[in-house]
Amino acid sequence: MDRSRVRIAIAAAAVAGAATLLVVPSAQAAPVWQLRWAPNASTVGLGAFESIEDDRADSHTAAAPHIKVVGSDYRFDMHMVDRDSATDRQRHEVTGTRTSASSYLEWNLGQTWRVTYSMYIPSSLKATTSFTHIMQTKQPGTGTSPITVTSLRRVNGVQTIEHKVIAGDVLVGRTNLEPLHNKWIDIEYEIKIGDGTAGSVRWVIRSAGTTIVDATKTGVDTFLADRVRPKWGIYRSLGDTSGSLQDTYLLLRNMKAYQLVDGPAPSPSPTATAASPKPTPTPSSSATGTTSWRAGAAYAVGAQVTYAGISYRCLQAHTSQVGWEPPNVPALWQRL
Repeated sequence: MDRSRVRIAIAAAAVAGAATLLVVPSAQAAPVWQLRWAPNASTVGLGAFESIEDDRADSHTAAAPHIKVVGSDYRFDMHMVDRDSATDRQRHEVTGTRTSASSYLEWNLGQTWRVTYSMYIPSSLKATTSFTHIMQTKQPGTGTSPITVTSLRRVNGVQTIEHKVIAGDVLVGRTNLEPLHNKWIDIEYEIKIGDGTAGSVRWVIRSAGTTIVDATKTGVDTFLADRVRPKWGIYRSLGDTSGSLQDTYLLLRNMKAYQLVDGPAPSPSPTATAASPKPTPTPSSSATGTTSWRAGAAYAVGAQVTYAGISYRCLQAHTSQVGWEPPNVPALWQRL
């Protein structure tokens, strides 16, 4: 064999055995809560909201405005003489989450949102035998039904505060109202917007740092059409039979809205690896029953795991990643 052919053969062998530089993408980043709305009441006032529904029927103009800013609080005043355009009810509410004079947040199908705020319910704002709503999510537009509601309702004569999904009349959570009167309480509300059974809702009440309610419902319908919009205020029926209606008010402060978004993905990093055939990975089996959480496993809705000695239930089907440990991603795991 001549020298040139020997050199070619040696070069070919070297190339075949050399390490090849491959770009291996990093693991997908965990979803994170991104703050999208945090109005300063004393600065932006009622401009924090998409629209204001203050005495739409002009039933009590002498007391206007019924919705106002007092210090750092949003205040909703309700008088016995106030009437909505339908005269069997009363309504003073704000809608939506405005970010500027020309734009507002749109909560769309497939998205997950969280709102947090502090709320003061005076003892004059009582639970009723008919509806008294103090927070709703709805499809925008006249005459549309609520999607979810926080209500003050009498149950067997007891004053309660509850949250429901309207489709299917699904009770998310309920607790006694009277111990929560005349004090500031903290609300945390999450909604995954899904049609049919693709939605989920989480509702939390805390008082002085103590969790009073932390309830979640999955497999519920949280979408009608167009988009979802939150509402706050007092919307109540005059059909109460318990004698609970009277002049009253509601206070809100520290309002914030977060959207669950993909975390920033790390840049792919070059990794030296031998140029050999890539083995076919064995797919992870779906986790069922109660097992220890691990990265790289496929978890179905309802799967139960333990992590650091604490049990969790899966809220959304996913394949786990490092950084998605149950206590780090409440949108995926509910602590039991």
